[in-house]
Amino acid sequence: MKTRLQFFQAVVMGTGMVWLGAMAALAQEALVDPVVQAVQQVLPAVVNISTERIVQRAFRDPFDDFWRQFFGQPRSPQTEGQYSLGSGVIVDEDGWIVTNWHVVQRATRIHAVLSDGTKYEARYISGDEKNDLALLKIEAAKPLPAVRITRVAEPLLGETVIAVGNPFGLEHTVTRGIISAKNRKYTVDDTTFEDVLQTDASINPGNSGGPLINTRGELVGINMAILSQAQGIGFAIPARRVAALLAMWFSPEKRAGLWLGLRFNRAGDRLVVARVQPDSPAAQAGIQEGDVVTSVDATPFGDVLELLRYFLHRQAGDVVRFELERAGKPCTAMVRLAALPKLSATDLMWNRFGLRAQPLTPELAEALGLAVAQGLLVADVQKNSPAAAQGFRRGLVITHVAGEEIQSLDRLAEQIADLNPGDAVPMAVVITERRGNYILHQTASVTLTVR
Repeated sequence: MKTRLQFFQAVVMGTGMVWLGAMAALAQEALVDPVVQAVQQVLPAVVNISTERIVQRAFRDPFDDFWRQFFGQPRSPQTEGQYSLGSGVIVDEDGWIVTNWHVVQRATRIHAVLSDGTKYEARYISGDEKNDLALLKIEAAKPLPAVRITRVAEPLLGETVIAVGNPFGLEHTVTRGIISAKNRKYTVDDTTFEDVLQTDASINPGNSGGPLINTRGELVGINMAILSQAQGIGFAIPARRVAALLAMWFSPEKRAGLWLGLRFNRAGDRLVVARVQPDSPAAQAGIQEGDVVTSVDATPFGDVLELLRYFLHRQAGDVVRFELERAGKPCTAMVRLAALPKLSATDLMWNRFGLRAQPLTPELAEALGLAVAQGLLVADVQKNSPAAAQGFRRGLVITHVAGEEIQSLDRLAEQIADLNPGDAVPMAVVITERRGNYILHQTASVTLTVR
């Protein structure tokens, strides 16, 4: 009997060891699963984005008019808070974050929470409504984990992708699917987005702005929206468009106030000069479109963002050595960086649209009886200008340019400076009309063409 019990115990212990070994093998297999590895690699770079916006309600209290008339007290504003939640992804170790433009538009405050729970207040840097992308900045004490942007021009149809984000405020949610279609057209409200990726990986509210990655842990898109009428149909902005916008936003002109005058494209592992601004320091040094950049100051760069980050630490007057390849032959160009001339938003508005405008202050809005307290007040319109052709006149208030609320003249100058002749620019305006004892306010959207 004793022998049987010993045999039974041995069998049970052996079975247990086999079971534990099997579990360990499964755990090890899970660790080498490419999807698991990709998620573990990217998760530290995913950010929870929350925003606050203080808005004024269009409410008129008759007692306000009484106090204003007899005691000279200003009308008390009726304010309330609005909140939104979304996701973002760190694209550079210095704390640069990409998210959707619609997540942070018109936000008064932006909060970013990293995967380790660290909280930051983020600054809005740039945005593009047409591509639904925005760039934020947080100030961290140490380099942060950042996602790699794929160098492949397009993901493959049927390729496995993973969406990471914070749907409904649930942190670090991961969904898996494939690229269902490419070059889709998606319309939401009055805006149509061209050339977007379609995926069946679940993208829910709060996922917007988070990364869509491949099994190598590379960014292939920024999660954008889900088609509410269907299941398993989500959309993402392709990584090549994200990279193109980042290349513009990280240019020395925008981030460091330095005039270089070059735009770059990536061709495989090489950088190619895509554009040379006339009369710029780069043009004066002899750099031409199509030149291949083999090194800058003896350092090879295979990534546009990596090269542009290098210029963030340079100063006006520095001489930068470009080693180039032109028509298969090596050549050298020495570029002396210059300080970028300060742009004037009011001058740009006049030169490109024929509009003379001034910032609208709350005091000026109160004195004129206007319904808005932020924007540009039109003071003059040039004859035979794009603005005159669209019926602009004195007294109109411009609240948005290219879908972005006017917050500062510096930001407006940056927007207008990027425009080319012939570009169509939508603007939101507020029209105020007095009819007897009544004041009528009307909002309209007008498109002006850059001359």
